[in-house]
Amino acid sequence: MMDDYTVREDDSRHWTCGTTLAVIAAILVLAALKATKDIAVPIVLSVFVFFLLSPLLDRLDRLRVPHVLGIVVCFLLVVLIVGLAWWVVYKTVSMLVSMIPAYVDRVGVLDKLLARKFSAYLKGGEGQSFLMQLPFRWKDMLVGGVTTLSSQLISAIKVCVLVILYVLFMLMEKRLFLVKMLHAFSESNRTMVAMLGQRIPHQVSSYLSLKAVVGLLTGLMYYLTAMIVGMEVPMLYGVLAFVFNFIPSIGSIFMFLLTVGMGLIQFAPHWEPVILVAAMSLSIEVIVGNVIDPKLHGGQLNLSPVVILVSLSIWGYIWGVVGMFIAVPLTSCLQIICANIKSLRPIAILLSSGKSYQKKGGSTHGRGRRKRNEDVRQQRDAIFPDVYEDEKS
Repeated sequence: MMDDYTVREDDSRHWTCGTTLAVIAAILVLAALKATKDIAVPIVLSVFVFFLLSPLLDRLDRLRVPHVLGIVVCFLLVVLIVGLAWWVVYKTVSMLVSMIPAYVDRVGVLDKLLARKFSAYLKGGEGQSFLMQLPFRWKDMLVGGVTTLSSQLISAIKVCVLVILYVLFMLMEKRLFLVKMLHAFSESNRTMVAMLGQRIPHQVSSYLSLKAVVGLLTGLMYYLTAMIVGMEVPMLYGVLAFVFNFIPSIGSIFMFLLTVGMGLIQFAPHWEPVILVAAMSLSIEVIVGNVIDPKLHGGQLNLSPVVILVSLSIWGYIWGVVGMFIAVPLTSCLQIICANIKSLRPIAILLSSGKSYQKKGGSTHGRGRRKRNEDVRQQRDAIFPDVYEDEKS
């Protein structure tokens, strides 16, 4: 009896030590990623672009297109997309910057209008305004924000050039990379490495492709909304809607508030257009969030909504706005890796949505469980850790 107690105590100490070391290692890795942001961000972005292009290059190879020509086609496609995206962003920001003086005046007019209506709630009574209550000079802050945005656009050029170069060399080494990975690991781990080498690019490529499609639809709807209502620079709302579509939940909320706020600044004190903008923007978010997005994505990403929000916070803290854009695919990659390593499989289960455990007592017995396990074995799918049997080795 005493021996059993001693064994259990030793196992508990071993588990505690292992968990502590894992937490320390994770903190050190995240700190290193934050410290090496300027180096790590272009590399990670390049890997995701490479994942997007891999299916196209494989398709060209299957069509017996010369491999070198396939690489050239993929490379030119990257250059074209990056160049087009940069031109759209540059034109949009340029138009926005040119309109800032007019919008500053409109904000002042709106502030006076609201101050007259709610003067009883302002300190000092009449003659005061909401903007005067702010603990900072909002005009200076706005000018500083524009200056910061311009400097970030300049630095973005360097990142884009690095991404294009990295992607080119990754495409050139695509055939050799998996071979090198297989020979770098022992024979017992080669199957797992091969599956990860196929599953992770497929998962990230599918997610980003579908997000791009949903983003284009969302951007088009916001563009048409701005055109119908008569908002200035309608292309701005289309571009921002496409971009912020890649940030789950937070991006939608930000886009809705931005559109309504800009409509309020432009049209006040005429409230009908503002109400129309708010109603159409809310309708877009409801349609996209509850109809289009679930239909296209389905159960592709088995991530908990809480995990997604936490990952947005963590990666946003580490890499800023860029980290928020790639937080979900990064977390998905982490889940795939953990699901295929026995000692890390509990982490994959905790990251999952856990929908299969919603039945009574978390039981997954019966035909449904057998079917799900059979699907996993047939597809060798690592993204659904919910269906792993507890006794599975």
